[in-house]
Amino acid sequence: MFLALGVVFLYVHTQTAWSGEKVVEDISSQSQSTGIRVADTPWPMHRHDLHHTGRSPYVGSQTNELKWVFQAEAAISSSPVIGIDGTIYFGSQDKHLYAINPDGSLKWRFETKGEVDSTPTIDNEGTIYFGSWDEYLYALYPDGKLKWKHKTHGGIISSPTIGHDGSIYFGSWDNKIHAVDSNGKHRWEFKTADHIWSSPAIGSDGMVYCGSEDYYMFALRPDGKAVWSFGTRYLLESSPSIGDDGTIYFGSEDANLFALTPDGRLKWQYKTEYDIDSSTALALDGTIYIGSGDGYLYAINPDGTLKWRFETKYSVMSSPAIDANGTVYVGSRDKKFYAVNSDGTMKWFLETGGAIE
Repeated sequence: MFLALGVVFLYVHTQTAWSGEKVVEDISSQSQSTGIRVADTPWPMHRHDLHHTGRSPYVGSQTNELKWVFQAEAAISSSPVIGIDGTIYFGSQDKHLYAINPDGSLKWRFETKGEVDSTPTIDNEGTIYFGSWDEYLYALYPDGKLKWKHKTHGGIISSPTIGHDGSIYFGSWDNKIHAVDSNGKHRWEFKTADHIWSSPAIGSDGMVYCGSEDYYMFALRPDGKAVWSFGTRYLLESSPSIGDDGTIYFGSEDANLFALTPDGRLKWQYKTEYDIDSSTALALDGTIYIGSGDGYLYAINPDGTLKWRFETKYSVMSSPAIDANGTVYVGSRDKKFYAVNSDGTMKWFLETGGAIE
């Protein structure tokens, strides 16, 4: 699935995979306590799961055959997620959150007072959480009715993450990382020195990892207390991912992909040729995939060495996703959506009508 120029594209295999068997173990709801947690669907949140692996337990599209196209009224920066009943949810810069039926028809849409660039998160009761540039975090019932909304003091492009205790974590352009409970009540906030685009990832121990445009990656305890921070040379807009061994991976606009130990020490860094806005995807074999503004999709070995890179014709700002067979799916600003085999060869591509970011 991908987005371009206000259009959501979904491939033929998406619904087939949802009705079939999982091929690999899904970590989307592992280690979460009873109560509110991330829904067990094929793709319930930003980067698929709490660790932001960008990895699905299902096999993806084998061809570039389109199933349907849905036209919104403005550009789409939000990524689609899948609800408990197969409904597809995404936001648009036309200020709406959309709910689309599996056949591509409109189910409902919810209007906010600002652009919706935040990717929604679905919980195990079907509640939809997302942010808007109108400075609110919203919670909607599955029928599109408002459940609650929580006011911040800045636009919200960050995508919410549900922690092990049911807390909802997200960043805002008020320079803060926020935590609210499942009723929308304030729990805590952590102030950084600049805007937050990054979306929090949650470790197996409940640690919250999130970057800020103040150049730092932060590690916070579930109570909001800082444990460590790691400084880069430029803005952090990508979201962190957490490996099986606890390694934290993220890109920076200083062109580097960083790997940190769980205690915040540099493990290695790999320099690309331009800014990195893309978030990482983590394969089962330990390979780290990330896009760069230099036009390449990179495959990096667990030791930080280059495995291969796949060339597109323009910046790769979108974040890759991996299916159960190891196929990597990524869009480029060259207006193409690519499926790349795990050895770096192209499987197929699809021409679209606009840049994919």
